[in-house]
Amino acid sequence: MIRNRVLAVAVRLELLLNRCAVRRGLDPQRGASTVEWVIIAAVVFLLAITVGAKITSVVDEQLAKIK
Repeated sequence: MIRNRVLAVAVRLELLLNRCAVRRGLDPQRGASTVEWVIIAAVVFLLAITVGAKITSVVDEQLAKIK
């Protein structure tokens, strides 16, 4: 389920970046610019934080059951 959401976000991000490139008159297949890399890095960072928080909550729940 999370994998599907991540994939959907990635597809939307790619479409957004391609639209921005076309508006600036650039070839959308040229590669990523610095701003695009910052956006991609931010999305990956937020996903990592989310996954880490989920894993932590599951581990805490399991530890609470043991005690």
